[in-house]
Amino acid sequence: MNFGWLPSLGIYLVGILIIGMTFKKHLNTPSLSNKDKLNQLLQAEQEAQFVRSKPIPDSFLIQVDFTKFPTVDHSECHRVYCNLMHFSTLSMVNLQGQTNLELKKHYGPQTLEQISAYEKNYFDFMNMAIKYGQTLYEHNFIQEARLCLEQCIAYHCDISKCYILLIEIYKSQEDQQSLKSLKSIIEIEMGNSPFLHKVLEML
Repeated sequence: MNFGWLPSLGIYLVGILIIGMTFKKHLNTPSLSNKDKLNQLLQAEQEAQFVRSKPIPDSFLIQVDFTKFPTVDHSECHRVYCNLMHFSTLSMVNLQGQTNLELKKHYGPQTLEQISAYEKNYFDFMNMAIKYGQTLYEHNFIQEARLCLEQCIAYHCDISKCYILLIEIYKSQEDQQSLKSLKSIIEIEMGNSPFLHKVLEML
């Protein structure tokens, strides 16, 4: 039997092995651009640690017009409304799209705790406003519930419950134009939410 083809086969297999090892090494080695990005990020973080604290300007805070939240003559609705009005005395910020690094650069690292407290106020305010809208809806104050929930949207709400309730209200009022407009708002405000598709399916 002629085995003259064995050397050729050996060379072929060795070539495949070398290519495989080279490819694996390439996968395990971070690209230069990734290293540069990491170094730049670390340098930026280090520089941000030495930024002097600055007062948080009013323009950074959310200015809520609480007069636009409707009132009704109903004890349970009034109780929730009073809880909502509590937030009129608190500072609030919505940090969507902003990173801690950016905040450090603008206001200094020492202000992060204060800003975080303001952000929590915003989340609590939004949840209470939705609760008020739901309470109005459950007691058949449909138009008032609509106005309340639309105020939540005005302050960039990304909570699915708000939009689900509004969809129910718009459908009950056969308001197709508002449903159409709401779709665009949902896609923007809930763009990063895992509940986006679930809410859109209800339209």
